[in-house]
Amino acid sequence: MSDETPLHGAGLQDRGLVTVGDTVRRPSGAWSPSVQHLLGHLRATGFTRAPEPLGFDSQGREVLGFLPGHDAGWPMRPRIRTDEGAYDLGLLARQLREALAAYPCPADARWQFVTGAPDPGQAVQHGDLGPWNLLWDDAGAVAGVLDWDLAEPGDPWYDTGFLAWFTVPFMDDERAHARGYPAPPDRPARLAAFAAGAGLTPAELIPIVHRTQSEFARRATTRDGIWRTIRDRGLHESTRADQRWSTRAWEN
Repeated sequence: MSDETPLHGAGLQDRGLVTVGDTVRRPSGAWSPSVQHLLGHLRATGFTRAPEPLGFDSQGREVLGFLPGHDAGWPMRPRIRTDEGAYDLGLLARQLREALAAYPCPADARWQFVTGAPDPGQAVQHGDLGPWNLLWDDAGAVAGVLDWDLAEPGDPWYDTGFLAWFTVPFMDDERAHARGYPAPPDRPARLAAFAAGAGLTPAELIPIVHRTQSEFARRATTRDGIWRTIRDRGLHESTRADQRWSTRAWEN
C-alpha cells in the first residue's frame, strides 16, 4: 500500500509494523486469530486500552485499531516515576487481571508457544506487560496496552508480577537507571503504592514478583523465537541478577 508509514517502537526487534490510516498492520502468525479473539473479548467487556481487533488484510497481516499515545521514554515520563504513577500501574494490572480472568478461552486456542485454554487455577495473560508495551496520554494516564503476541495461559498473577518488577523496580540501581530511572527510586514507597493499586499488600506482592522472575528465566532458557533474541542479549542473565538482588533486598 502506498499510504503505509513504518511504525517503530521500543521492542527488541523490528517487527514490520506499519500504519495505514487509523489502523496498524503487523505480520501475523498461527497464534494471531486467538489474539484477535482475546482482544475482542477485552474490548467488548470494557477494557478499551487494548487495541481493537480488525481481522486481517489482503496480505494476511493482522489489522488493529491505532491507539494514540506516548511511550515510556528515557528517562521514564515523570508521572511513572511518582508514587501516584506506581499506584496507577498497579491498578492497571488489577483491571487487566480481572478482565483476563473472565475470558472464555476456546479449547482449541493456539498461542505462540502453547495451545489450548487455561488449566484450573490459570488464566490467559498478556505475557509481556512492561512499560515498553504501554502508551500514556498527555495527562500521564495509561492509554494503551500493546503487543499481545506473547499472550498465553499461565499464572494469573504473572502480568502483575512482571509490571511490578519494572515499576518498583525489583533490580539494583544500575539496572534501574538503564531502565529509565535517572535517580535511585524509593522502592519501599513504590512497592506500597503499586501493591495498593493492585489490591495487594507489599508482603503479598513480593513473592509474586519472585515467581514471575523465575518463570521469565525459565521461558528465556527453554524457548526459541523472540526468546532466542532475549538470550542473545543476555537478558536471562539480567533476570537472574534481578532475582538475586530481589531476594537480598526483600528477605526481611
